[in-house]
Amino acid sequence: MVTRARERGYTMMEVVVTLAVFGVFLFIIVILTAEMRSQEKRFPVNFLSHPDASAVVARLRRDVADAQNLPDAYQKYTRSSKVVVIYCVREGSGETVIYDFRTKGEVRRMTFSTETMTSDWVAHAVPDFTADYKYEITSTGQKPTVYLTAVDDKGRTAIEQLLFKRPNT
Repeated sequence: MVTRARERGYTMMEVVVTLAVFGVFLFIIVILTAEMRSQEKRFPVNFLSHPDASAVVARLRRDVADAQNLPDAYQKYTRSSKVVVIYCVREGSGETVIYDFRTKGEVRRMTFSTETMTSDWVAHAVPDFTADYKYEITSTGQKPTVYLTAVDDKGRTAIEQLLFKRPNT
């Protein structure tokens, strides 16, 4: 009696299952790529290639959250759409923070404590920022709010943020 040795290779079912799994992975990659492209069109600032833009927004968000008030002026800086003046209390002492958006493609953040500059930080290759000021009247007084916008070189909106003072300060 002659027995045949089993032939080597894959069965048709194994090939079909493998192709199905590969198809699912390919479908997921296509969906993620399409979503990434739509996000890219909505927000033209590439935060991975321009991390300073997100650093500006994060620092300004923290400073506004800690703000006691938004003074009209400090030393030679007057509050405008291109200059943000913030007074806040940190670690028991008051400090004034100035954001200067007047130089195109650059944001400068200066911190003053008792009339002396304690830090100076500059972000380069950022979109053109502007700030608008609003005050929300609450039962405990005025709550400062900053409406921050930025446009890229083509005039498209790159950043649009509404920054609030922390409610417990």
